[in-house]
Amino acid sequence: MLQVLKSARTGTSYWARNVIYADRSIIVVNKPAGLICQGSEASSENVGELILGRKKRLLQPLYDIQKPRDSLPYPVHRLDKASSLSRPRNSLAARQFSQQFQSRVVEKTYLALVRGGEKSFPTRSGEIRDALECSDGRVSIGESCAAKFAATDWELLASSSIAPLSLLRLTLHTGLKHQLRIHLAHSLHTPILGDNLYARSSISEKIAKITRLPEQRMFLHAAQLTLSRYRKTGPNKHFRLRIGAPIPKDFLAICRDAGIALDHVYVDGGLSVDGQHVGDVPDLEGRWLRKPPVPRL
Repeated sequence: MLQVLKSARTGTSYWARNVIYADRSIIVVNKPAGLICQGSEASSENVGELILGRKKRLLQPLYDIQKPRDSLPYPVHRLDKASSLSRPRNSLAARQFSQQFQSRVVEKTYLALVRGGEKSFPTRSGEIRDALECSDGRVSIGESCAAKFAATDWELLASSSIAPLSLLRLTLHTGLKHQLRIHLAHSLHTPILGDNLYARSSISEKIAKITRLPEQRMFLHAAQLTLSRYRKTGPNKHFRLRIGAPIPKDFLAICRDAGIALDHVYVDGGLSVDGQHVGDVPDLEGRWLRKPPVPRL
């Protein structure tokens, strides 16, 4: 396990630079925005090649010491191309984590920069339960019998005083295609910044004046993933492990330009066990693999 941690810290591969946590069962990657991690009709990349070819090359430092040698990390859930992944290290772990996702034991928390100031929101928090349906690859709010139940909770964390921008914390209870994008754009009427597919209006000049917006970049970040894990011994074997992925630099830059304050929990990321911050998880041989945050005065 120590070899895995050292490799993830010093490896030069594309993925190794983004591994944030590893233990004996799982590898967690802070996926860069824009990288496709699942196949789709709209994708020009072949999913087989992506999963079995590019993945092995990109994670080579971890494969080099993976035991058994033919054991490959398995993706267990879909993640939007534009959002900022957990990969079990063997098939048994993959089945266990997949079951957690399917039974909705896993808690998924996202951060989104959205187009709309504080007055755009009727309250500080709320629930969205609009059903969704998909036609020709495009998702919409649906009322037909084909529509599927979709549940999103949202909370307003902060708003800019100089531009119509706000930071939302989102809890994803169901995982339908483009769910967060549709719920924010068409239910809450505050589209995610950079979402050109579902936004119904152009970006405000006030936003363009205060910051530089990258092309084809949607500011939705998979911030935290909370899983059920188990100790081998002791009276309280079950515990909840939360893994937080640091916010990308370009996301931080726009928040800074807009005067939106961010909690260090989201800026730095990190680990917690049953709600208590920890530096590592000895029961799982688990370690946080990013550099420790700079002390805050």
